[in-house]
Parts: sequence; C-alpha cells; structure tokens
Amino acid sequence: MNFNLFRYLALGDSLTVGVGVPIWDPGFVEYYRGVSQRIIKEPLLYQKYAISGATTEDVLNFTYSQIVTEAIKCANIITITAGGDDLINAARQFIMDENKEDILHAIKQSQKNYINLLERIHRMDKQDKYIIRLMTLYNPFPDIPVVDEAIKRFNVLIKSFGRETNVKVADIYSVFKGNEQGLLSKGGVHPNSKGYYQMALDFSRLGYSPLV
Repeated sequence: MNFNLFRYLALGDSLTVGVGVPIWDPGFVEYYRGVSQRIIKEPLLYQKYAISGATTEDVLNFTYSQIVTEAIKCANIITITAGGDDLINAARQFIMDENKEDILHAIKQSQKNYINLLERIHRMDKQDKYIIRLMTLYNPFPDIPVVDEAIKRFNVLIKSFGRETNVKVADIYSVFKGNEQGLLSKGGVHPNSKGYYQMALDFSRLGYSPLV
C-alpha cells in the first residue's frame, strides 16, 4: 500500500485563524485540509500560524521564527492569507486625511512584502515538491467605490504572483462578489461557515500539481 504523509502549512491573518465562525467550528484551513485529503487521497497533517489583524509585514516576520521556518521547510502545501489588514489600516488613515496616497502606499508596501515572503520561501531548503496558494481579497463593502477600487488594485498585484513557480492564486473576490449576504458572517466582514467552505473549494480547484 502506497502511504505518503503530506504536510500543510497555513500562514496568515484572521481568515486563516477562522474569525467569523464559532471557535470549535471549522474555518477555511480545516475545510481546505478536508477537501484536499479527499482529492489527493493521502493523509494531510496541518499546522497553522496566524494572528487576527496580521498585515503582510507581520506574516513575513512570522517566517523569521525558527518554528515557522522549520514548518515551511517540511510543508508540501502552503496557503497564505494576507493583505486585508494592510488596506484596512490604510483606509483608516484615508478617512482622517482623505489622501489616496495612503492606500497606494499600502498596496506598494504589500507588494514588496509579498515579493520578500515568496522569495524567502522559495530559497529555503524545502521538500522536492511543494505548492503555494494565495488569494485575491473579497470586498465586504461593495457599495463603497473607494474600497472596491483599492481592492481591485491590490488583486491585480496578487494575481501577478501566479506566474511564479508552484504558485497559484484563488480568485476569492469573484466568489464573494454578489454573494456577500450569504457568505459573510453577521459582522459583515469575515466569512461565515459557508463562505470559508467556498474559499476552500476555490483553492482546491487550483489543483495539486506537482504533488499528485
């Protein structure tokens, strides 16, 4: 019997934490692990390193801790959710000074952090076969034009990373667009259980090559 143990590492912000559903209920990471195990037909051991409110800089800094570095080296699957809090922080500043440069600066800084994050992961002495999965940001405030414009700009840069080796990007913006009421929790910002499950399905549709 062929038996392989694959390892899944989830890095990120509140979306990786699973904010929006009861603490003992599955969130995105748990759903994605379950869906992935059914598809690859192998056990999938997972680790999660995430903090609610984490920015792209915070997630990059995670990778400098020894425990996360070792987890990255062992991982076959890595998912990263980050960027939403970068824009939230910039939006708060924009509300105070009405300077759009706040948002543009946040997007440029996020791009720089993602470049450094992916470069750091790629350069580590890793498994022979691994995949990295990113996501576009959904918009919990579709009726606010400046928010939608900022998210679309951010998503353009995120999608550009899909050209890198072993990296693919799930278009979560499109999954949630027009379905916000059914996929977001009562707070209106984070996904509910259905929203997290739809995220997991969209990530899984990116495939698992070259793992299987």
